Amino acid sequence: MMKTILSEKELDFNTLEKEIFRIGCEYAASLMEEVLKQMDKQLAESRDKKTYRHKGSRATTLKTLMGEVTYDRTVYETTLETGEKACVYLLDEVLKMATFGKVTRNLATRIAESVSVCSYRETADKVSSMTGQAISHGGAWNVIQDLGEKLEKVEKAEAQK
Repeated sequence: MMKTILSEKELDFNTLEKEIFRIGCEYAASLMEEVLKQMDKQLAESRDKKTYRHKGSRATTLKTLMGEVTYDRTVYETTLETGEKACVYLLDEVLKMATFGKVTRNLATRIAESVSVCSYRETADKVSSMTGQAISHGGAWNVIQDLGEKLEKVEKAEAQK
């Protein structure tokens, strides 16, 4: 890999910096995938087997600051206090996973910060160049809409108190 980078004829610092950033994001995404996989495995082994019945695993892909992270997470069946059965992901609960669609909170925050000062198209370009995640202007719009809906629910809940 290093030979490929060094053998480019038109190599300048900016190109080198972007390529190393891309490689770093790929490594970070693969590390995140491995950590999530190991945590899910540990939760499967240490869970209360009487409370949480293993129902297999489901693949999911999250859009993160470092790019897309695809991993399998185990789904469990449990009985709620009301007596109803529900499916839960222990990994999501342990990590307090809050996403906007498949976009992580950190990436959604970056998108929201950028949208507050420039257009959705400019936001998509900035987010794509400053993170390992490619996003379209429509994707940025969708994240902001989801964020707005969640904020509206919080405000309504606060108003009812």
